[in-house]
Amino acid sequence: METVRYERRGHVAWVTLNRPERKNTLVAESFRLLASAWDEVRTDPRIRVAVLTAAGTEDFCCGGDIGEYIAPRTGADGGSAQAPPDYRAALLLDEPLYKPIIAAINGRALGGGTELLEATDVRIAAEHATFGLPEAKLGIVPGAGSMVRLTRQVPYAHAMRILLTGDHIDARTALDWGLISEIVPGGDLLARAAELAERIAANAPIAVQTIKRIALETHTQDWATAFEAEAAATAAVGETEDAKEGPAAFLARRRPEFKGR
Repeated sequence: METVRYERRGHVAWVTLNRPERKNTLVAESFRLLASAWDEVRTDPRIRVAVLTAAGTEDFCCGGDIGEYIAPRTGADGGSAQAPPDYRAALLLDEPLYKPIIAAINGRALGGGTELLEATDVRIAAEHATFGLPEAKLGIVPGAGSMVRLTRQVPYAHAMRILLTGDHIDARTALDWGLISEIVPGGDLLARAAELAERIAANAPIAVQTIKRIALETHTQDWATAFEAEAAATAAVGETEDAKEGPAAFLARRRPEFKGR
């Protein structure tokens, strides 16, 4: 059984962590398959949005498997302190992905599970979901993006409380702090993710990807540089066929047919 399942449904890619019997923890194969999934999303022109979720109803992802991943990586078991070769690609730490990613969080998201969420854009959580970065309690650090991403995604004091205490927070707190977008009953989670994915996929793909690209690239730039990048992107999108199709469809009172051109 593969530790990550990949499926395309129309314009939406579904990426599912698939080790529910082991709390959907990550092993070397998980990183390899996640990296492969993101590459497929990036390169397949049919895909306009991805949904990241997990099998089962208790755990989204409880991080790296301590026995098969964490201990070998730190050398605690006498092995080599090497990270899997695909873990950076799996966490989108090097090459960005400009197609939107929706996270459907079906349970506990701890350690690497929370770090995976930080690489997504829209985050829907089941009401029983919990979140946390317990690495400091194990003598290690959340080094798959959290020390950089988290303070840029939620207010600094909240981010540092999560990072430094290692404590868990519930879904309501995560929503209040801005870590997730919304909370739904567990039984409604996948339907809500599918609904949002289809709404995004119905929009002009070049426009959607440009919005995400500019948001990511300008996040730490000075205002003048950021506005210059935004203006250039706006002009480029305005030259596309989709930019002409949208207003034409609006005036004709019909649904636009975006081609990604």
